[in-house]
Amino acid sequence: MRFLLLFMFAAFVIGWLAMWTTSQAQDNSATTTGQVAANDASFLANLPPDPGEAGKATLEGIDSDGDGVRDDVQRWIALNFPDSEKTREALRQKIIVMQQFLLDAADSVNSYNNFLNLQKANACLAYVRPSDYYDIAIEIKAQTLNTYTRSSEWIKASHHLSGKVFDSLTDRKQGCIFDPDVMPN
Repeated sequence: MRFLLLFMFAAFVIGWLAMWTTSQAQDNSATTTGQVAANDASFLANLPPDPGEAGKATLEGIDSDGDGVRDDVQRWIALNFPDSEKTREALRQKIIVMQQFLLDAADSVNSYNNFLNLQKANACLAYVRPSDYYDIAIEIKAQTLNTYTRSSEWIKASHHLSGKVFDSLTDRKQGCIFDPDVMPN
């Protein structure tokens, strides 16, 4: 682990391409290559440790830094989108709402309100990543619903939405709880 972090830091400093491996929900591995700017190294250094199987033991998972994003998902976002602060922030917004959707699955009112917030987060991600939004949305959902219990709670929460009508945002940027236009990347 330390070797990987040192390698990634060295790649940032000298501007090389960095390589990292992430674990998928099905315990497959995938290697990704991307260009990482030297000024982005600080957010990787502050990543929480990989929770491993302990992160799958409960519905809540492990959120060691208390930011509302499970550590496993926070690491996945950072390692897969190191070159885009906008994307990381849009995914952070989305995952916080998705996690709350899971935690409030038994409550129909909260499920409805969480879904409204999820629509906003989806609109924001579509604004930030219009060309590959759909693929990223599928991936983040797979990362979030990586246990049977989490998938079951998602289905339970979704049942509360049956028969409801939802308006869509016409201005996707309005879904963002941050201003993506002021971020450099």
